Amino acid sequence: MAQDNQIEIRFNSLLAHMELEKGYRPTQKEVAETIGIAESTLSRFVQGKTGRFDSDILIKLVDYFDGQLENGCTLADLIAYPPAPSQDIVNAALPVVT
Repeated sequence: MAQDNQIEIRFNSLLAHMELEKGYRPTQKEVAETIGIAESTLSRFVQGKTGRFDSDILIKLVDYFDGQLENGCTLADLIAYPPAPSQDIVNAALPVVT
């Protein structure tokens, strides 16, 4: 999960949407090969282990997902700052019933 004051990378969420829509979830290696970058570069980007976000990579990823998803993809679909509250149902606060 992203820490406060960091950019949230939504790559895995977009892959999950692809899987729901197409029944297939490409690997990071397949995506990296398709957009013409090294798998290690994509892995560091997805994990947030990069000192900067290369605009070329951002554009390539947005273009990739834009062509794959029914509703397309924008930069706001790929990254978010500040990170959105967790949608993890296990860790989400449950309302108190009185």
